[in-house]
Amino acid sequence: MPSIRNVAAPYWAEFIGTLVLTVVGLGVTAQNITNSTTSKTEALNSSFAWGLAVTLGIWTSEHVSGGHINPAVTLSRALFSGFPATRVLGYLLSQTLGSFVGALLVWINFSTALNDLPKGKGVNPAAFAFITAGNTCSGLVGEITATFIFVLAVFAITDNTSSAKNIAPLAVGLAFTAASLGVSSPLGLAVNPARDLGPRIFAALAYGLDVFAEGSFYFWVPLAGPVIGGAAGAFVYEWLVRRDAEYHTLEEGAAH
Repeated sequence: MPSIRNVAAPYWAEFIGTLVLTVVGLGVTAQNITNSTTSKTEALNSSFAWGLAVTLGIWTSEHVSGGHINPAVTLSRALFSGFPATRVLGYLLSQTLGSFVGALLVWINFSTALNDLPKGKGVNPAAFAFITAGNTCSGLVGEITATFIFVLAVFAITDNTSSAKNIAPLAVGLAFTAASLGVSSPLGLAVNPARDLGPRIFAALAYGLDVFAEGSFYFWVPLAGPVIGGAAGAFVYEWLVRRDAEYHTLEEGAAH
């Protein structure tokens, strides 16, 4: 009979992996917000930093939990590649809690600089170190498109037949960087519901509930968009790319 520690291990791994992802990613976002000299390189800095954050988070957790660190990946795995449905809720909660604690650690590190930001009407500007924001329509399209590309790449990279499988954490991180650079501003892109929800809950506690009303209640966009885009990316890979590749492999084998 497995021990409680063995049963809990994958959830702890997802918690720690998502915490690492959030600390590194939000840390750079906080630096960009509090340092006026980074404005011209903000998109590049954030995109590469979040890509490295994904890589580190996966390396931290993949050998225990599979290194999802993203509810969009977990749900896509459950829908299209046999991930046990009984584990889904635990993974989602672990990922969200990990991102919440990660946001707390970033706040502790940058609280003085964030508190010095000039304040005006509306949401405290420091809150934007933790949340995504933007136009609802363009934001939803961006989240769906970027997560479609990202999850499609994740499924391709981690396929047993992939030449990139041995360097999967690095390859997945580069895929995130590419999606971020190609589709949206880093401050308006989550590609990961936990990356926004956990820090947004923290920001609500630190700066007020207005963070949920910001941008005409934009908070639902980084929750729904990645789930839709991730499911679409997983579907395209599993039902179109992979099955077509298997057909051609069988066809080539029959020819020999």
